[in-house]
This record gives sequence, C-alpha cells and structure tokens, in this order.
Amino acid sequence: MDHDDLLARIAWLYYIEDLTQKEIARRFHMSRVKVTRLLKKAREKGLVEIRIANVRTSHLPLERSLRVEFGLADAMVIPTPVRPEDLRPALGEATAAYLNRLLRPGTLVGLGMGRTLSEIPNFMEPQEDGTCHFIEMVGGIGRGLSFDSYKVSSLLADRCGGEVEHVYTPVIVETATTRQALLCDPQIRSVLDRAAKSDLALVSVGTVDLDSFLFQAGYTDEAGIEMLQNRGAVGDVLGHFFDINGQPVPSPIDERLIGLSLDELKRIPTVICVAGGLPKVPSILGALRGGYVDVLITDEDTARAIVEREVQTVERRA
Repeated sequence: MDHDDLLARIAWLYYIEDLTQKEIARRFHMSRVKVTRLLKKAREKGLVEIRIANVRTSHLPLERSLRVEFGLADAMVIPTPVRPEDLRPALGEATAAYLNRLLRPGTLVGLGMGRTLSEIPNFMEPQEDGTCHFIEMVGGIGRGLSFDSYKVSSLLADRCGGEVEHVYTPVIVETATTRQALLCDPQIRSVLDRAAKSDLALVSVGTVDLDSFLFQAGYTDEAGIEMLQNRGAVGDVLGHFFDINGQPVPSPIDERLIGLSLDELKRIPTVICVAGGLPKVPSILGALRGGYVDVLITDEDTARAIVEREVQTVERRA
C-alpha cells in the first residue's frame, strides 16, 4: 500500500463512513495522533476536497461491502491486473504492504500454504528489530511445484529479522498410522501446539479442480477431485475441504493430513486470507461464510463477484 493509498483509505473512513479517529486508529493499528497527522496530510496534499480526489477509490465501497456482508475485521481490494499471471505477485505485494504496517515485535504469525503466499517474501521490507516469529501451521510441501514451503517461511523470517519454526513432515503422509505416530513426536506436536496460539495467520484457499494446489502437488488425483466435487466441496484451507456455505466436507486425506484443524484455525484472533481470480470466487465465498477468515485481501473483479453472489443469495432467501 503506497502512502497516498493509505491517506485515501483513512480519509474515506473519516469523512465518508464517519468513523472516529479512535476507530480508525484501532483498525490500522496506529495511534490517534498519527491518524490526526495523516488526515491533515491528506488535506494538505489536496486529496480531501468535497470528495476524495486524485487517487483510485472504486475499491473502497467494495471493501466496505465485504466488511459488512461477512462481518470482516478488514478487507483490502487491489486493481485486477490485465494479465492473469500478474495476479499472484500483485496480491503478494499488497499483503506484504499490509503486514509491514501490521506486524509488531513479538507477533507470532502462523503460516499456511499456497502459491499466492509464496509471493509475499519478494515484497517484504527488511526489518532489523526481530519484528515477529513465523511458525508453520501445516507440514512441508514442495513436490510438483515451483516453490518449497520451507524456503518461503524462511525467507519471510529473513526479511523481517525474525525466526521461523518448521513442521518437519510432509503436509500429507502415506497412512493414518504414520500421521498418528508423527503427531506423537514431541517436537512436531509442540510446533503445532504453538502454531495454534498464533496472533495472526496467513492462509489462502484452494479450488476443487485440476488447478487445485493439492492436485498439482500430487496429493490427490482426478478421481479424488471428482469425488470431492460430488460431495459439494468448493475449496480448501490448510488442506481441509468445505462447501459453498463453509461446512466441512470429509475427504480421504483428512486422516493423513499434518496440520491445524479448521476449529483451531478459527480460534486464531486474526486470520488473513490472500486469494484472487474469478475461479476462486466459490472457494473464497465458502471460506467467508464458514467464518474462517477475518481479513480478506483480493482483487477488484473477484471482490465484486463475491459481493454480488452474496447479495443475490440473501435476496433469494428473503
């Protein structure tokens, strides 16, 4: 988030949505004095006249709609790139900017898995004060993909001058017996127990098709995808599948999955979901309805489609 964008967001909330400076300070994790100073800066730069001027503002009503419709603590909507291949890096950059503002010394950050999350370290500003501690919420993943999850979490820690704890197992093991044995290992169990106590979590959501993260990594096959679709699954988070209303959908990999449960994820105070693209609309919608997300970072086309679908659903039920 560049400086003008931050000024515009704060000015919009203060002048258009009538939030108090105290409420804005709480939302942006800053002092009231800083909010006052930024509002003054917005006026000095000519961003505030009768309207908020000179910067893109079409995303602000969408962000408000997402917060209102789904009870989110926050939402961040970026322009949809012209080229689809630019979407993940753009979301990674936006998330890095969000984290650079949010993180504080001592923050414990739980890490999920996903190709979009792997872009975040590329844009994090270097920190020298040991800003936070990163901890993985699932086992490692890397086969069949262009990145290694252990490398992603290590890069994040390096950028922030912090430390990282890995879960040194595959995210999905061969048998349920193997899973139980690994979860009895004191080191693995202690990392997952600490991950469940994270201050905030970074996750993405997967689709249930041949572009699925788990399919691309070789953890399920076409028959497995078809079975999940027949059961009504539309997406997954941390390898756990859910339907369009956010209800869990049983999967054969559940008994072989090393990671936090959906209930443990929901107990983390702030879960930030980073995901975009129209194919992910059902996945994101299910995650929002299931209450697995507190903050959503997505793109404009995706945000608009999500809000429209939710409004249509509410109208049909009325």
